[in-house]
Amino acid sequence: MRSRRRFSIFASTLLLASMASIASPSAAQAVEIPAAESNLFILDVSGSTDSVALWKNLRVSVTSKLNQPFGTPIARGISTKLPVYVSITSVSQNSQNSPIFSIVTKSDALKIWGAVEQVFPKSTDARLERITKELFGESGAWASQARIFTRSTITVPTSAACRSSTINSINKGSFLKSTDPSNKAVLAGAICERLISIAKSLKQADDYFSKPVCDLRAVCSDIAGAVYRSTSLAADLALQKKDKVNGKEVKNKLCIAIASDMLNESPGVSTTSVLNSKRVALTATSLEKAKESGAAASRAVGVQFHPEVSTRVVMVGIGSGPKPLPLDRNSYLLAYWEGFFTQSGVKQTNQAQSLNQACS
Repeated sequence: MRSRRRFSIFASTLLLASMASIASPSAAQAVEIPAAESNLFILDVSGSTDSVALWKNLRVSVTSKLNQPFGTPIARGISTKLPVYVSITSVSQNSQNSPIFSIVTKSDALKIWGAVEQVFPKSTDARLERITKELFGESGAWASQARIFTRSTITVPTSAACRSSTINSINKGSFLKSTDPSNKAVLAGAICERLISIAKSLKQADDYFSKPVCDLRAVCSDIAGAVYRSTSLAADLALQKKDKVNGKEVKNKLCIAIASDMLNESPGVSTTSVLNSKRVALTATSLEKAKESGAAASRAVGVQFHPEVSTRVVMVGIGSGPKPLPLDRNSYLLAYWEGFFTQSGVKQTNQAQSLNQACS
């Protein structure tokens, strides 16, 4: 009788557990966002391009992504939206000294969703859907603050003003308005910290690119230096926690979009130097020779991308400019840079027609 009773208790427990799993198909879990790629835009600000117009075009693309740059959590009922990570630097006279403006980074998304997890630990999919809509929907708390990015001149708000305005937005929702005031403060604090950080970075980029960075008479096309500078971003990315896809860690990804004619003319580069990409493109006797010259240039500069980051490069405007390369030599210029980037540890190199298509 005792053994039968044990079996009866076990069977009843199993039945109750099964019923509970049917009644609650959406199990509570930590907030998880989809893996995404970091993007670095390198703008050629030498005399061969209209750097001010180039920045205006890129700025429109960047600000359109700031409507909601943090992505959405992986949950049923929520449409997948990848986070947006954007940094910007330039090709200038000495590109290694060019600043890198980190507009929005992977850590921004992690901090935002970390705050949500702090306030609502192990939320169900249904609760995550409501939180996401009220914080990051079209009329959510973030959208009400992010309008500042669309203005031609950005005024960075104070923390107090931003928090007050954000809490007012939160109180307009049907779900979050009933949460504890301390929880609202945590959410508003996370939103405003990210908003102010992004606004400051975007304003710094505005100030930098709002006027020509290089004198029209100066030789400013230090493309190799700009690429060398970008390796530091890859190294920083390698130190960050890896994303997981289907439970397995994957390498962090980086896409570098270079808006340039790719005709390296940095100060001191002689006409016979392997770094003179224009000379190589015009004189190479084969695509393979051009590619070998590019690899040699990479070794000479010492460019090497971190092996723990999956890096790809997209070039926009290769061979163009006031004195464009003859069309029949463009393939040699492309081969040169393919050799350069392959030697540097980049697995994928291609072209795009516009900045909007780069790193898409």
